Amino acid sequence: MRAIQPFLALAALLLAACRPGAGEQPPLVVDAIGPRAQRAIVADAVSAGLTALDPAGRVVPALAQSWRVFDEGRSIVFRLRPAHFPDGTPIGATHAVAAIEAARKGKAGPQVAELLAGVTQVNAPLETVVEIQLSTPQPELLELLATPQLAIRSPRHNAGIGPFLLQAAPVPDAGEPPAPLGTRLLRNKDYFAADTVEMEGAIVASHSVEESIRRFNRGETLLVLGGGLDGLGTARVTAKRDTLMLERPRAGLLLLVNHRRPGLSERNVRRALQLAINRDSLAQGLFGTQAASPVAALSPGNIAGYTPPRPDWVDLPFASRQLEADRLLAEARQAPAATGDEAPPGLTFTVAVTSSPAEARLLTAVAADLAAIGVELNLARRSPEAHLKAIREGDFDLALVRRDTPIDSPLPFLLPNLCNRNRHGVCLPEADELVAESWNAATRAERLSKLAAAERLWAEDGAVIGLVQPLGWSLVSPRISGIAPNPGGSHSLRHLSLSPERTFIR
Repeated sequence: MRAIQPFLALAALLLAACRPGAGEQPPLVVDAIGPRAQRAIVADAVSAGLTALDPAGRVVPALAQSWRVFDEGRSIVFRLRPAHFPDGTPIGATHAVAAIEAARKGKAGPQVAELLAGVTQVNAPLETVVEIQLSTPQPELLELLATPQLAIRSPRHNAGIGPFLLQAAPVPDAGEPPAPLGTRLLRNKDYFAADTVEMEGAIVASHSVEESIRRFNRGETLLVLGGGLDGLGTARVTAKRDTLMLERPRAGLLLLVNHRRPGLSERNVRRALQLAINRDSLAQGLFGTQAASPVAALSPGNIAGYTPPRPDWVDLPFASRQLEADRLLAEARQAPAATGDEAPPGLTFTVAVTSSPAEARLLTAVAADLAAIGVELNLARRSPEAHLKAIREGDFDLALVRRDTPIDSPLPFLLPNLCNRNRHGVCLPEADELVAESWNAATRAERLSKLAAAERLWAEDGAVIGLVQPLGWSLVSPRISGIAPNPGGSHSLRHLSLSPERTFIR
């Protein structure tokens, strides 16, 4: 999130405090579940790039009013529309090139740089034209260009050019209640598509999941965004009918496996753990619906054009998988005796999770499955920050992670398994080579085929144990339109409109 931080430090530079006058539309109050969701909503609101996403998550023009694809997908040429920064400076192709080149160097975060690995050159032949050259066809790059990390910013103030500007909170008059807490946004009248933005302003605040649901039910907020594992059951039971919006993000809940730990260094043990988990019951038990699909390999099944590999055990009845898991564990115990080595320790592993109640429920169900084959799990619950630190340092036996992809690509699920990208012993040179070869594939289909082959190798080796594709949820007032479920979980404030009518338009 490093690229997002400058936005939150610029409020004083952009606008002075102001108060809505008579007849003016009050700001829309948006509750974000947690600081991360708040930062993402704000960053999107103040950003604009070459492309954008519509409410359904489809790519549409933004600063680039059009584009054409050449050289069988290895060249994309964008033609820019007239636009300017808040200080009046015209925006040209050189600014777009600078944003992309900075991201290629890692200034927008390591994941964005990795997703741009297929970009070989970025040119500005004219101040109204940007050309991106690629080593392999990558149409999903158009989605990536719509993310805040690749937004075009003022070289003077690092300010965005989006549909909203950051606004300082107003100072209340004597006797007035304090202004609502949160990041305040004001409609940017200089935005190049300002006539398409209906909301005059918004206040985006971070709240816990429980408080967000209570505030929505009390009518204190009309929109709650960023719902994940926690709170779905409460929202489903307490929110008014037709206000709960569910979606299937391109995400997966996975168990990282530390190959350096005793027991888990044995492939048979890792494979036994994979076989013994009943993913169908996990989905139903955690979300109350089979819409949350099982993840058998590493990636979810709703990445357009990509079919995750199916491990050879997927179609076996669960009882048969448990028997096979028992057999594999028996072999793992017998192997040291046959070679004269010391027998492996008892199969008790610690699994790292955050303090989320839903994560604890999920791992309790996984532990029950593994107990049936004689494997004991103990939970190590930490704060989200401490959990990420433990993963970075390889300080775990097993660790629950959620991985997402902002675009139609499996790479965010695969790249962390490269030999030089993790500290928990996962290293398959053959899989690394397939990923490297994919960047020179002649077609997207060929590239995705190589990535699927790499994913199969990692899945069969037990690099990661896939569990389930989570559901995302939001609470949406019937007065709000311009929002729809989509696999990227993209819900831009620029699309929203507020109506006094009590009809909910999906």
